[in-house]
Amino acid sequence: MSISKVYEVLELKVFFKTFLALFVIVDPVGGLPLFLSLTQDYSVKERRLTALKASLAAFFVLSGFTFLGEKILLFFQISLGSFRVAGGALLFLIALEMLQAKPRSTKSTPSEEAESREREDISLVPLAVPILAGPGAITTVIVMAGGESLSLKLTILSACALTFMATFVLFSQADRIARVLGRTGANLLVRIMGLLLAVIAVEYMVEGLKEVFPVLRGTT
Repeated sequence: MSISKVYEVLELKVFFKTFLALFVIVDPVGGLPLFLSLTQDYSVKERRLTALKASLAAFFVLSGFTFLGEKILLFFQISLGSFRVAGGALLFLIALEMLQAKPRSTKSTPSEEAESREREDISLVPLAVPILAGPGAITTVIVMAGGESLSLKLTILSACALTFMATFVLFSQADRIARVLGRTGANLLVRIMGLLLAVIAVEYMVEGLKEVFPVLRGTT
């Protein structure tokens, strides 16, 4: 296999890994009940417009962190390895909450949700941030986009785009999906995605520990 073919395979692997991680963390399926609650007085057209605006805003937020995340770490003199360990730990805690089908503490607070119901436009806060583009999603794009490779960052952006396209579709059909899945079905999917996220989180922590403590590279 030529070097170019190997590179293409690696980029494709990064794309699917990033998409899987983001889709699990954004968790549009688990977010359907909250979305329906926040948009309960909306018409179908208004609900779809809100879903579109929230998905686009979340995409632009993560795009910014994809390109600027490493510079932010450098500004605060934080190594990427240390951030991988801390980020992996955060994602693991999120995964534990998902495995127990608990409302996610890193999403939004009750006061934010109550305030959003009084606003005319909830697409930016709390839907885009922090429900869709929350700490977990931001951590993921910074960790995955570590390095100076432009092609890698574009791959991450593609994964972000696919994630929020899927989110828009799911939120647009929130009524139908909620009726089909029911609470039990939604909780089952959330638990399955939580398990996948736990595996990804552990991998992040292992990679980070190897960077922080190079001696560990020879033990695996």
